[in-house]
Amino acid sequence: MRNVGPDSEQDRLLEEASAVVKEQAWLMKQSIANNNMRETLKHASNMICELRTGTLEPKTYYELYMQVFTELQSLALYFQDTQRHGMKLSALYESVQHAGNIIPRLYLLITVGAGFIQSKEAPAKEILTDLTELCKGVQHPIRGLFLRYYLSQCCKDKLPDTGSP
Repeated sequence: MRNVGPDSEQDRLLEEASAVVKEQAWLMKQSIANNNMRETLKHASNMICELRTGTLEPKTYYELYMQVFTELQSLALYFQDTQRHGMKLSALYESVQHAGNIIPRLYLLITVGAGFIQSKEAPAKEILTDLTELCKGVQHPIRGLFLRYYLSQCCKDKLPDTGSP
């Protein structure tokens, strides 16, 4: 007898979202290998769009979030690498603000912002204030919680000492 309860529905939704995340992550990594920033951002945004769902329960959403979080680590490394090759993170920080959907835009801003803080191109306090204020705009409780968690995870080792700019 086949299980058709809520758990199987959550498993199906997670499986569908995971397939999209894996596909977009693969395409994102191909774009990184080709050093194509526009395509990299497009595929990263498409991958993060899966976190916009409102149908997953918190436990299942966490599993999806962890998949996206893992893939975003390679994107963060790429952003740091592009800075070493002469691309300013300030320009990248400005460009990701044009992402079409709010959730992908905020995740990309946090990912770039963490590298931006590390580069010391701008005062850390200013960037953190900007990111924190933007995160307050997410009204959905689960999405907002995970977004703020992502912000804390990305920036925890980059927080300035008391009195630093």
